[in-house]
Amino acid sequence: MPPKPLALTWSLSTISGYGIYGLQLTLQFFRRGGEKFIPTFEPGPTLMPTLTQIRIEPVLALGHKISKLLRENPNERFTFDHPVLYAVGNECAGFSGQDRVTGSRNVGCAAIEHCAFSARARDYAKNYDVLIAISRWNERFLKSLDVGPVHLCLQGIDTSLFMPGPRTGLWGDRFIIFSGGKFEFRKGQDIVIEAFKRFHARHPEALLVTCWQNFMPLPLEPFQMAGYCQTLPELHDPDGFQFNPWLLAMGLPAGSFVNISYTPNMLMPSVLRECDAAIFPNRCEGGTNLVAMEAMACGVPTFVSNNTGQKDLVDLLGCGALTSQRAVRVPASSLSVDDWGETDPDEIVAALEGLYTSRAQARAQALEVAARIKAWDWGPQNEKLLHVACD
Repeated sequence: MPPKPLALTWSLSTISGYGIYGLQLTLQFFRRGGEKFIPTFEPGPTLMPTLTQIRIEPVLALGHKISKLLRENPNERFTFDHPVLYAVGNECAGFSGQDRVTGSRNVGCAAIEHCAFSARARDYAKNYDVLIAISRWNERFLKSLDVGPVHLCLQGIDTSLFMPGPRTGLWGDRFIIFSGGKFEFRKGQDIVIEAFKRFHARHPEALLVTCWQNFMPLPLEPFQMAGYCQTLPELHDPDGFQFNPWLLAMGLPAGSFVNISYTPNMLMPSVLRECDAAIFPNRCEGGTNLVAMEAMACGVPTFVSNNTGQKDLVDLLGCGALTSQRAVRVPASSLSVDDWGETDPDEIVAALEGLYTSRAQARAQALEVAARIKAWDWGPQNEKLLHVACD
């Protein structure tokens, strides 16, 4: 007998972390013999290898159909006689409309950055029969709620795409530094800019490659409190943040940076393989940071702030650690930032200097990390989750 159908209540796409997560769950569901995968949320842009795209198209079409039905019938509820996967974020919130879908087994897949729930959120968490944590940090928090079984199921990488490979040579002797993740205070792009300015002053051939796009407005005050920027890039609809003029205004010289917009996941390996370093001074990650993991898998020397979910990359895989984690200052009205960390830009500069002067050694160490992370392929990682959810 094939596995029962499985529903998922967030958007499938290849340009967001949750979107990629959902697509990879879909593919593993098919590999284990599943036949009917039901997304209830409108899918986003999706570009995958040709045969994979053909296999997934009926799922995307079903997602368009069901999301349209839910929009046009706001009082409609779906009750399935099979498991349903839900997104669980801060204050136990998920994607719009997912509370209108119920399954025979309700599985919450959590990516929580603010580890403090109100009484209302704790009560809502009891709606889930089981909770999935995607980092050991989230696992500890969820278990502290005492709301039900919690299982640690780390996210993965596509090892058929993300692997070491040669550079094209098109950028000559530029020392290329990658920074990725959607632009927001939590991701620490202001720290990246400050560190790169200091490094570039010593090494004018350095080139910062950013993949930061975001279409959501952001509060300025947390950035101002951190002290590295007093303005934010302009947000233009439908183009998103205008990074180039802002980076110039922030003091980065013309020609010292390249900003790339949303890039399908399958095209990111060719970007990462060009890079000499990847830096992620993120103030918090509910999960283990998919973009950092992909850089590691490509053999790029990678440094992450040693806090929250990223600690798993340091402790379990030997990723480079940024250990100077001061307390993060935020407005009093903000949600909890317990366990968040503020990285010292000078530590990033020191790490980059070490890579710059010892490139062969850094590359050899990065290849060892790339070999270890192959065990984190999406297939076996998601099989653990599907076993909890479906078996």
